[in-house]
Amino acid sequence: MSRTKNITYTIAVVGIYLLLAVVFFLQRGGAYIAPIRAFVAVPTLFAAIAAAVKFRNGGKMIPLALLASAAGDWAGAEGSFIMQVGFFAVAHLFYISDFSPRVKRFERLRVAWATLFAIGMLCFLGYIMTHIESKMDFNAVWIYGIIIISMGVTAFLQTRARKALYVLAAALFILSDSLIAYGKFVEPIANGNTWVMTTYYAAQGLFMYLMLRRSSAAE
Repeated sequence: MSRTKNITYTIAVVGIYLLLAVVFFLQRGGAYIAPIRAFVAVPTLFAAIAAAVKFRNGGKMIPLALLASAAGDWAGAEGSFIMQVGFFAVAHLFYISDFSPRVKRFERLRVAWATLFAIGMLCFLGYIMTHIESKMDFNAVWIYGIIIISMGVTAFLQTRARKALYVLAAALFILSDSLIAYGKFVEPIANGNTWVMTTYYAAQGLFMYLMLRRSSAAE
């Protein structure tokens, strides 16, 4: 794509993604649009398809991560928590695979932030684990927890253009997961689903945007 076409495509894709996210919230309430349970996966699936157009410049990992996330959305809509965790774990592994090759220089400030993040998340994970009674859920959550912590650490440590936005996207995705875990195993959160989906769609939309902005020269 030429630079002008690329900018136009990015603007159009981001606009459609935001519209689909708005439609999700509208149909979820059922006031204006009839609820469709599986629609939760549509915005992320669209993001995966839109990002895949740029795979020649930006690689395959982010489109695959978005696709796995869409599958996780569908599994969650079907009420399968373990399957949802599995698909999201795969998504995080794809993100790790995208970030890891860019971890080249261990600057002190980045390492310090990554360490603080990891310590904080390990404490939070330990707290959540004390509230889980099911052995299956216990095993799934601690494995998943280590994976998302690794995703966050590699996001902090990578060196690439717009790295602060990658950290923000990773943090939003991890925050969404953390809200799900707290609401499920500790206590319900007021308007929890709204907070979960808002942070989740913001994260995936930001990852899509970053993928669309990649070029072989800069990345």
